[in-house]
Amino acid sequence: MSSELEAESVYDMVVVDREQDVGVVTLQLFRLYTLRKLGRHFKPVIPFGPHLFGSGKTKFVQSYLELVNNMGESALIGLDYVGESEKANRRGFLEKLKRASLLFVDLRELEPTDPKERNLEWAVYYLLIKVACLQSGLPQPDPDECFKELKLRTDALVQKIRSILNIPSDQYLLLAFDEVGVLDESLDEFHFKRTNDGRVRPYNDFFGIIRELCKEPDLFFIVVGKSEGLNIYNYVASVSRVQLVFIPLSPLENHSIVEHLEKSSSFLFPGSPKVSEILCHEDFSTSELAELLLELTGGVPGLLVRAISYLLLYKSSISNFSLSKETFLIIMNDLSVTNYCVAPFLPRLISLSEQRKRLLRMLTLLSLYRIRFDFDETVQMSSNSDVFLFDLVTDMCLYRRLVIDPYRNERCEVLIPRLLIEYINQGLKDDRLEWLLLQTLKSQFMEFFYESKCRIFEGLIATLFYLHFSRRPTNSSMFSTLGQLSRVWNEMNLQFSSESAAYYMKSIHNTRTVSGTERMTFGSNDEWERIVKEMLELEKIYIPFHSTFHSPEILFKLHGRTNEKNLMIVGIACKGRWSRNGIRWNEILEEAHKFLKPVHDQVLTSHPTWHCMLIIMSTQLATNVSEDLNHSSRCYSSGDSVEDFVIPHNCELVILSEADVENFIGKDILSNLRNAFKSVDNPHSRNIGISTLQEIVLSLSKNI
Repeated sequence: MSSELEAESVYDMVVVDREQDVGVVTLQLFRLYTLRKLGRHFKPVIPFGPHLFGSGKTKFVQSYLELVNNMGESALIGLDYVGESEKANRRGFLEKLKRASLLFVDLRELEPTDPKERNLEWAVYYLLIKVACLQSGLPQPDPDECFKELKLRTDALVQKIRSILNIPSDQYLLLAFDEVGVLDESLDEFHFKRTNDGRVRPYNDFFGIIRELCKEPDLFFIVVGKSEGLNIYNYVASVSRVQLVFIPLSPLENHSIVEHLEKSSSFLFPGSPKVSEILCHEDFSTSELAELLLELTGGVPGLLVRAISYLLLYKSSISNFSLSKETFLIIMNDLSVTNYCVAPFLPRLISLSEQRKRLLRMLTLLSLYRIRFDFDETVQMSSNSDVFLFDLVTDMCLYRRLVIDPYRNERCEVLIPRLLIEYINQGLKDDRLEWLLLQTLKSQFMEFFYESKCRIFEGLIATLFYLHFSRRPTNSSMFSTLGQLSRVWNEMNLQFSSESAAYYMKSIHNTRTVSGTERMTFGSNDEWERIVKEMLELEKIYIPFHSTFHSPEILFKLHGRTNEKNLMIVGIACKGRWSRNGIRWNEILEEAHKFLKPVHDQVLTSHPTWHCMLIIMSTQLATNVSEDLNHSSRCYSSGDSVEDFVIPHNCELVILSEADVENFIGKDILSNLRNAFKSVDNPHSRNIGISTLQEIVLSLSKNI
């Protein structure tokens, strides 16, 4: 079924939520217009979209002028903040832009052309003429005759294009170049200039050609295509004297997917109804479908279009088919559907080198913990080679999400959609750590790891516990430490009962109203019983959503090796204290009371062979707590009194010393996390340090 029609032809796609991108592009076109009026010696500005497949770059540039007309004056940023004279100037520019002609040029058609076969400039000139002829329904021109007429004169070229398109000399002409990344594959086809160190940089030559064309009046440019954008940005700025301005092209949000479903239509069904009318009904709303699509595709337009296309094809081939959340998940979890949706990707991830695999793990950590990075951050590929993280994300077939913080700082996040996770998994079956991280990422909602100052700390602890107790617990330092502290732990000889714990973390999100304020809690008996029941039935480690309102932050279960009836419910309270003040006794006892007492009262009283343990894992203990514990870890068992709290029957409270926490996580890693979290709640990768993230990957790899 998936081969019947190309995804792009299954339904009429309406471009939505591109106002920010239109604003960025229009402003840069206006800047070029202004610079050109000031004189011939200027540095041109070009909107540039160096994105991977699926970002919507092609559809965006093809629809740009239509979007400008739809947006009106809002298409030009800053119109409300200038004087009347400048406002009139900008309005005049915008009115002419609305009437502009677009020439869309696919650089995959670029090839050496007679009579100057290996000359890139002539090849670009001839391609422009050829595309203009095709757009106007004219036959393909003879390259020799074109060269005799034009030579390599920019004014003659522009005049020829206008003549072919039948547009006057004062009408704006917008040249949109797509697939600029093919220049990386054309090193043997053209004579490129060499740098002083002997390197060839084809993008410098290409943007040098555009720079000369920018001198022609009423001519504007947009360039898009998968490429090492930041690397190009830097070299082009210094060598070709062209300023590139990135077009964000961020993934779509839920409300935008709803709009897309409600405005797009499909000819596969009589009367070409809207997609929302075809796939949704009174028991399955458009909002529900949009949420599921967002979870699956990450809002990446290309993946979204192919997923919707498959659903439409499925619906058209099966009579009386009714879509629901359950049928959606059954259909979209099929491997053949995954392959259909990600078909345009080259299978480059299947043959990743070990070095690239390590980088993929790091990028997965960035995505999992929603760690933001700056545009100019670099990653060391080897002892003498660095690459921009911005470009590495594209190179690894992943996506970026632009994030603007309250201080208007622009940073990026790594986005790995669930559809792409399935695709990556096909090529990484032997990489257990990457598999584990990806399965964790797959099992979470988009906002799971967002806005929590302890989330990296919690995630690292949960990962290590899973690795230690599911693979080789006898070699685990933490396993040994807990065995020395707790007699019960030792006697029960604990382990995960099976290897089925693929999704080792899951969000638990419960709310109730307390004094008019919505908050997260384990206080309700019904809530707690449901959570524990779910936890006990599934082989998973849980990290609750919004963990600062919960106790504990991590939940999992272990079985006795010799007696499956012996079961330990383990909770870990992660206390990331990044300032001088460590966790105090009253906070420890509050954690113990919130967890141990309800588990004992509601669960353990009915199961005499079950036990419960709460582990306090803090980056820093209060001075008096450390002194009372003699700077060592300690276990309080059933019947022990800790101030006014008595440990319930079959329960234990373990307080780990700072030294044991450092030993478990890694002293250098924990030190770097402390430094990063000192000043901000949600540090970006520069605060944490790329080297720290790579060290975390190395530490986790050793436990596989």
